[in-house]
Amino acid sequence: MKKRVSAVLTAAMAVGTVWAVPTVARAADPYPEVHAGSWEERVIVHTEDWDAKVPRGLKAHVRKKGSPTRLATLTGFTRRPDGPCAWDCASEPPQNSSFQSDPVKLPELGTYTIDLEYTGTEGEPVVHEDSGELSYAERPVISNLKSSPVSVEHLDTVVSGDLSVYNPLDGSSKPYPGAAFTAKRGAETTSRTADATGHFEEKFRIDHGDFRESPADSQVEFEVATELNGRRTGKTVTTPVAPVETDLALDSSTLTGPFGDRVYLRGTATWKSADGTRKPLPALTTIDSGGWTSGSTEFSGGFILTQQLRGDAVTNVKPRSVWFGSKATVTVDTTPGAFFYSFAASVRPDRSVHVSSLFGRGEIPAGTTALKVDIEYSADGKTGWTSRKAFDVPTKPGTNQAFSIAQSLPYPGPGYVRLRYAGTPAIHGAVTGAVRIERTNTAIPEFNAAPEPAAKGKPINVTGKLNHAAPTWKPFAGQTVVYYFRPTGSTTWTEMGSSKTAADGTFRKSFTATRTGSWYASYAYPDSRHLGAKSRVDEVVVTP
Repeated sequence: MKKRVSAVLTAAMAVGTVWAVPTVARAADPYPEVHAGSWEERVIVHTEDWDAKVPRGLKAHVRKKGSPTRLATLTGFTRRPDGPCAWDCASEPPQNSSFQSDPVKLPELGTYTIDLEYTGTEGEPVVHEDSGELSYAERPVISNLKSSPVSVEHLDTVVSGDLSVYNPLDGSSKPYPGAAFTAKRGAETTSRTADATGHFEEKFRIDHGDFRESPADSQVEFEVATELNGRRTGKTVTTPVAPVETDLALDSSTLTGPFGDRVYLRGTATWKSADGTRKPLPALTTIDSGGWTSGSTEFSGGFILTQQLRGDAVTNVKPRSVWFGSKATVTVDTTPGAFFYSFAASVRPDRSVHVSSLFGRGEIPAGTTALKVDIEYSADGKTGWTSRKAFDVPTKPGTNQAFSIAQSLPYPGPGYVRLRYAGTPAIHGAVTGAVRIERTNTAIPEFNAAPEPAAKGKPINVTGKLNHAAPTWKPFAGQTVVYYFRPTGSTTWTEMGSSKTAADGTFRKSFTATRTGSWYASYAYPDSRHLGAKSRVDEVVVTP
C-alpha cells in the first residue's frame, strides 16, 4: 500500500505553521517548499527548484476558506511564460519554477483556499494543505492601450486606453468609471483619473535623455496600472518614435594611416525640422561606428570618433538612437606598420632588467621575414637614447598575430627604458613610452671566514658587512644575509644558513668546520627597491 504524505505550508509570501511529518515520508517529498498563489482566476504553483518540468501528478484542490469541501480540482498545469527560464537560463540559474493552471470556475465571489497534491519520489501521493489562497473577485482590466508617436521635434505623446471591471462569475465586463490609475516611466510615476466611461487620454512629455543616450533599439515605454478590491493590474505601452531626417557631414570619408596608429574621425550631425531648418543634434547624443570608440555630440553637433587601425575597413557612422534616421560611410585604408602595447619593464634582484610587451604588425609587404626591435636606455627619459640590446621578431607578410616580447639585459643604472622599432621606408615604425627603472645598489665590501686554517670540529666564524647606496653608501640594517659553502674539488654551492644584519650593517654566524672549502655571503632576497649583492669568496683550510 502506498503511503500518503500530508503537510500544511504557508500561503505564498506569508508565514504560518508547518505540520510535522514522519522522517521517511518527508524524505520522499520532492518539493518540501512548494507553495501556491493565484492570478486572474488561475492557480500559480511555485516549486522553488530549478526543474522546468511540471511536478508529476500535480493537482490543485480549491475549497471555500474555512470549509473542508473541495469545489474544484485543477490539473493540466503548464510552465508560466514569464518564468525564470523564459529568456536566458544560461546566464543566471533560476531560483524557482512556476506553473499555472487554466482559469477556474467557482460558484461565488470570495477568497478560497488551495491544497496542492502531487506524486512523491516513492510513488505515494503528497498533499500540502492550505498552500495558498485564490482571490475570486471582480478585477480591473486595461484594454485598447495606445500611445501616439513622438519625435525630437514633437516630444508630447498621448497615452489612451479603457479601464473596465471583469466579473469571473459570468465573464462579463463593465466600464470602470472615474478609476484612478498611474502611468510610470522610468522612476517617474504620474497619477491620473479615467472619465465616466472608464476611458482616458492623457498627454505626457518625453525627456530629452531618451534620444541622447538610448541604444539603437530603445523605445519610450509607459507602464499603466490600476487597482480594484486590492487587486492590481498593469500593462506596458510602447510609444512609437518617428525618426527625423539626419545628416552626418564627415570632415573626410576616407582615413589613411599605418597599422597600429590611432586616427580620428570628425564630423557634424544635424537634423531637419518641419520648416526645413537644419539644427544640430542635441548635445551628448551618442555617435557610433563599428570598431570605433563612441563619441558624443557637442552643442554645435560636432563629434569625434577614434580608432586604432587594425586593417582596411568600410564602416557606417550613425547616431545610437532610433530618433535620428541617417548614416554615413567611412573607408579606412591601413598602410604597413607596427605597434607595441602592454609594455612593462622592471629591475630584478640579480641586476638584470626584464622588459615585456606585445608587438602587433600588419599589412606587412611581401618578402619580410623579421623586424628588428631595440631596447633603448636614457638617463632622463628624454634625451640620449641608446640601444642596449637588439633582437629580431619573426614576421610574415600581411597581418601577424601579436608577438610576445620577453627580454633581459644587464642593469645599466637608474634611468628609463623603452622598446623601439625604427621602421623602414615601407613599414611605419613604433616606439613605446618610457618606463622608469631603478633599484638601490647594495654591496658586501667586508667579508671574512676565520680562523684560517680551522681545526676540524671547531667553529668557523663568518663575518662581514652589508651596505646600501641610499643615496650615499651607509650600513643596511635588519636584512637577511645567506651563507654558502663549496667543498674543495666541487662545483656546487650549498646554502648553509642565514642571519640578520645589525644596526651597523654587520653580520656574523658560526659553523662547525668539517672539511676544506670556500665560503661567501649573499644578500640574495632583497626587497623590491634594492639589488642583491655577493661577497668575495674566502677559502678556509680545515685540518684534522
